[in-house]
Amino acid sequence: MTMPERDMADQDLPGADTGLWPMRLSAMRRRLVSHRFPLAAALVLFGMLVARGNVSLPLFLALSAAMLAVCLLAPVRTVSERRRAASATDGVRALETAPFAAALDGIPDPVLLIDRRGAVRHANLQYQRMLGAMRPGASVQIRFRSPEVLEMIQSALAGGAPGPVEFLERSPREHWFLLSISALASGADRRGGFLLHFRDLSELRRAERMRTDFIANASHELRTPLASLAGFIETLAGPARDDEGARDRFLAIMHEQAERMSRLIDDLLSLSRFETALGRSDFARVDLIDILVHVVGAFQPMAGRNDIAIALDRAALPDDRVFIHGSRDELIQLFENLVENAIKYGGDGGRVEIIATPAELGGMPATSIEVRDHGPGIESEHIPRLTERFYRVDVETSRGKQGTGLGLAIVKHIVTRHEGRLTIRSRPGEGTRVYVIFPAMVADNVDQNPEKDEKTET
Repeated sequence: MTMPERDMADQDLPGADTGLWPMRLSAMRRRLVSHRFPLAAALVLFGMLVARGNVSLPLFLALSAAMLAVCLLAPVRTVSERRRAASATDGVRALETAPFAAALDGIPDPVLLIDRRGAVRHANLQYQRMLGAMRPGASVQIRFRSPEVLEMIQSALAGGAPGPVEFLERSPREHWFLLSISALASGADRRGGFLLHFRDLSELRRAERMRTDFIANASHELRTPLASLAGFIETLAGPARDDEGARDRFLAIMHEQAERMSRLIDDLLSLSRFETALGRSDFARVDLIDILVHVVGAFQPMAGRNDIAIALDRAALPDDRVFIHGSRDELIQLFENLVENAIKYGGDGGRVEIIATPAELGGMPATSIEVRDHGPGIESEHIPRLTERFYRVDVETSRGKQGTGLGLAIVKHIVTRHEGRLTIRSRPGEGTRVYVIFPAMVADNVDQNPEKDEKTET
């Protein structure tokens, strides 16, 4: 027998692959152990059928042998094998999602990438900032509770093409969103998954609510003087036609109501201008102290009629001039509103003080202007709402003092336009303090301006 023939004969010997039997026996034993519970349950069930006479003994033995064969030959994976397989699957999904992740994170709106089963594959950075973290693999249908959102997602997963829906998300913060969903691959399999895009409508909704409230409040405020004017005109045209005393008295009241309506319209126009201003093209370097001196001088007659002393204290400032980048007209209007409020509502104390001191704003040099009165003060629950349009602590007192309810709202917008900060502090019986802080500018060529204002109290 030649050598090749001997090799062929050796390969055909029954014991040539004896090294594989231990591995096969080990695999069969592992399968049997893994399926021991269903095998035991089947044997017990077959035994009960034999005991009741429903199954003969030969059939019992055949069924038991068949069940044993199934348990010995059925494939099985251990827990560690399942974990490795799951990790491999997650790794493949991560590799598939990786090209999208960087692009989705660069989108300024919240975006979710989900697969065809509705499981999250990636939540971009803006989604995590606005709506919280979203674990990959979690079901997107568990995350949202809105019926409209769930119906839209289910329709898309079923192969439909639903339109966008609006919904309110209250956690972690209240936001209005316009949610749309689009498939990333064509065809029935939808292997590319779906993209959920969240467009934030919160600012639009807030602006719409503010506009509605503004129109309602403005209409209410204008209706009162208009109704008063109409009533007096009707009276003068009728019963008081020939009554000179009543005519003079009514004309004075009508003049007062007309002035009130004029002030209200002026404040409404100012507020509308500040709210819709897009830039600060009219800003320049202005002297804040010069503005304060101008405002104090303008209100001296009004303060004198009310027996109120106005004092300007700038002794704490290192220089006689404080320059900021701003609009002179807007700053004059700001301090006129603050001083007028202090005289009207805090004049019972007999003094209104304007104090200028150095300060810091965001770690940079700034100037703080405090307008202080010594009047009755304000309850703490009213302070957060004082800058709201048409908000009044006492409606009758405000109208009696010819207030429009828009002064501090205008102040807030002017301060915001000048990148400053507004703070109001008050306690009943201790008066009210309003602090306005503006970032300061370094005065250029100060030595070329030898004439300086004296530090005096007015």
